[in-house]
Amino acid sequence: MKKNLLSSISYVMLIMIFSRLLSLVSTQVYMSFFGASNLYLNIYSYAISIPNIIFTCFGTALSTVVIPIYAGYIATEKKENAKTFADTLITVTTVFTGLLVLVGIVFAHKLSPRSLGDYDFTVKALMIMMPAMLFYGLNYIFQGMLQSHGKYGWPAFVSVPSSLVVILYVLFLGDRYGIFGLLVATLIGLSLQAFILIPPLVRTGYRYKASFDLQNPDMRTALRMTLPVLLGVSAYQMNMLYNMKMIANFPGMVTLLTYVQNLTLYLVLAFAYSITAVIYPKLTSFAAVDDMDSYKETLRKICSTIILLLVPVTFGFISVRQELLELITKWGKVTAEDIQAAAGLLAMYSIGILGIGLKEILDRAFYALRQTKLPAINGFFIMAINIILSQILMRYMGAFGIPLAYSIASLSGTAVLLFFLRKKIGPYGKGLGLTLIKSVLSATVMFVCVLAVNRFLAGALPGDTLALRLVRLGVPCVTGVVIYGALALLLGILPKRKEKKA
Repeated sequence: MKKNLLSSISYVMLIMIFSRLLSLVSTQVYMSFFGASNLYLNIYSYAISIPNIIFTCFGTALSTVVIPIYAGYIATEKKENAKTFADTLITVTTVFTGLLVLVGIVFAHKLSPRSLGDYDFTVKALMIMMPAMLFYGLNYIFQGMLQSHGKYGWPAFVSVPSSLVVILYVLFLGDRYGIFGLLVATLIGLSLQAFILIPPLVRTGYRYKASFDLQNPDMRTALRMTLPVLLGVSAYQMNMLYNMKMIANFPGMVTLLTYVQNLTLYLVLAFAYSITAVIYPKLTSFAAVDDMDSYKETLRKICSTIILLLVPVTFGFISVRQELLELITKWGKVTAEDIQAAAGLLAMYSIGILGIGLKEILDRAFYALRQTKLPAINGFFIMAINIILSQILMRYMGAFGIPLAYSIASLSGTAVLLFFLRKKIGPYGKGLGLTLIKSVLSATVMFVCVLAVNRFLAGALPGDTLALRLVRLGVPCVTGVVIYGALALLLGILPKRKEKKA
């Protein structure tokens, strides 16, 4: 059972990391082609972010609600009940999202900051991208249904076709249709995220039939569960919307912020989501049968793994941020000034990596217990800290104060969740504090050694060829992995192999 769980997580994680890397490549392709500081590319980056930010809160709430209800019927072989619930949910969501798209188009001018430069183009760009919310809605529902059937691969793969569409557009049509065409290509790519999930869903035996039965008891349960989740996740998305609006006041920074988010936040979230996609149904099952020992042990192991992996990632990103960005972004029209600014944003976001990763796990731990209010309240607590700190830090650090405020807020919110989960279920994290201390100690030594290697290579290997850039990034990375791994083994925080019984 444990091997199957681990293999499922590893399988999903590999696909999701590949998907996020390809998304990063697509961003790099259009950033190199049009220029990171390009006025209209910054408008494009803003326009594609807003529908995503607006709808992700609804989407996350949908997927959180779909899995317990739909999976419960699938597990008990009540397929007709599962189908009826899915039919109604798809219909209601499509109608609601359609109305949301219309509202977004009507109020696009209110969401368009004049500070980006070309106000009219910004309004048009937002209007073009608003229909993406229709596909986001279907995408989240289809993912939840497939995961309930134990089909994790396609939901993890979902962003690959959209990234490929963007890359192909830039390479073959970018010169002809410019950034306006890039908006259309992005919308087409996002529609594919929903459409590619239909064939695997059909293979599970599901056939859609329109239904608008709001009196369905499962729909009532779903609506009751959705509201607190929606409030909590909307607080997170309002954070992102606020950050995007604030960064728009700094010329040329919107595209760089989007790129750095892809590199740090979304890669970390891809890692966390690959775990929650498999673990959340398990925690829900343990809680449903009141098997709290298995619940606690599973949660402890996952949190320990998150700490063990994300602490060195945090220190690693900060220590090689310049070398990493020079290798992957210094192409085409991307300038040295762009890289310098992106490196600053990357360092500030990296500080909050552990908080972001753990928060996703802990939120699901509460949802599995059908406790949705506390994560919602905590979301607004994080938002309040983010807004207050960003206003203070921007005075001293400019644009870099925005990601730093977000990182501090994320870490604070995670500490709150850890505290209240312990009050709810009792001790569950035996050894987590010690794992954190040992991981930070190991990562600190790694950090110092990597900086020393960086300084040596910068002096010994000057130049700007691809080979030299690879060496200046690769050698410190390998050094860091070896040092952290050795210290983790020495301090006993890496899981030990169990000896086979004779």
